[in-house]
Amino acid sequence: MESLTQAEVRAVEESASGVGSYLASLEPASRDGQELVRAAQAGDVAARERLIERSIPLVVSLARSYRVDGLDLADLIQEGCVGILRALARYDPDRGVPFEAYAAWWVRQALQELRSDFVRPLRLPPKALRQLARLKSEHARVYAAERREPSLGELGERLELDERSVVALARADARTRSLSEPLEDADGQLGVLGDLLDDPLSAQDYEDVLDALAARQLRALLARLTAREREIVDARFGLDGRPSESLREVGERLGLSAERVRQLEERALAKLRQAAA
Repeated sequence: MESLTQAEVRAVEESASGVGSYLASLEPASRDGQELVRAAQAGDVAARERLIERSIPLVVSLARSYRVDGLDLADLIQEGCVGILRALARYDPDRGVPFEAYAAWWVRQALQELRSDFVRPLRLPPKALRQLARLKSEHARVYAAERREPSLGELGERLELDERSVVALARADARTRSLSEPLEDADGQLGVLGDLLDDPLSAQDYEDVLDALAARQLRALLARLTAREREIVDARFGLDGRPSESLREVGERLGLSAERVRQLEERALAKLRQAAA
């Protein structure tokens, strides 16, 4: 897991400073925003639009720390506004908490979800994203204080997370690799990553899949037979990699006559034909 770069640390500090300055700049009456919030919650579209416009500086300040290569700031701001609407739907003005302070958490969650969807192939639920954020924060804290890479087990103990969860979170956060990624050794470029991977559509792999499906279907049919019938069919046709046996050989092993083995074999095959039909 990579530690935070100096640029990322500065971005977080600027974000926190920006949010604090924004909240402090609001007038006391405006900081609560009770009337505007109540009107927006009552369905007043104009009030909701004014509330979003009023929250744009907060969204922009938070969005800056979530920027990654390829993800536009405009997209982050748009997603941050979605967080404002989520906060509006859950905010209780009677608790006396300023709306901007309450909404900041929902904006961060929306921004975190967008960045996570953008940088990793798997979408993580909000709880996993929060745990991953705690994991990264603790990793950065240990690295900054002790200049060493803590193990996943150590991080799990510090955050009271089981090792299996920590490993799964670390894998989900791993950087995806392109099949066209160049690979090199000491002598130069070897090729691309895709050249080292087996082709899942190769002829042999395709035949292996068909064989596996056929074996699975055959086992389902054999389950309809009695134990003795199944033993006879397995022995006569050499299933499960065993050599095939003659009627006499099967009879001697089971204590039956060759004719009785033949009768049981015919009955078993009739059951299989009926089940397959």
